[in-house]
Amino acid sequence: MEQKEEKGHEKMIVWKSIEELDEIVREIPRKIPNHKHKMIDQLESSNDSTAANFVEGYYSGSLGEYIKFLKYSRRSCAEVFVRGRRVFNYGYIDKELFDRFEDRCIKTGYLIDQTRKSLEEKQARER
Repeated sequence: MEQKEEKGHEKMIVWKSIEELDEIVREIPRKIPNHKHKMIDQLESSNDSTAANFVEGYYSGSLGEYIKFLKYSRRSCAEVFVRGRRVFNYGYIDKELFDRFEDRCIKTGYLIDQTRKSLEEKQARER
């Protein structure tokens, strides 16, 4: 199989972490009872927002907009964590899956924060 060339945001470590988080999050809904569809929707929606806001900011064409959307992405990542913790607290996922999920949420949030801080420093130097 031919490997796809990475472009733009796909080359970034933070994006790779967002993608790894997405892979873990996609395992979780299969463990949640079908009648808990709202719980599933909220988890998936916040997960989607983490990635979508990151990409929207990256391609905004403005450093200020990029920073703003990184803040949105970070908040969505925090929401993903809270939603996943609730799934664990309800007993729908085991500790092994939760630990992988928690570790990736923490790393992803950190990387989003570091990206934002770096861009804020760049913005301050440009003023």
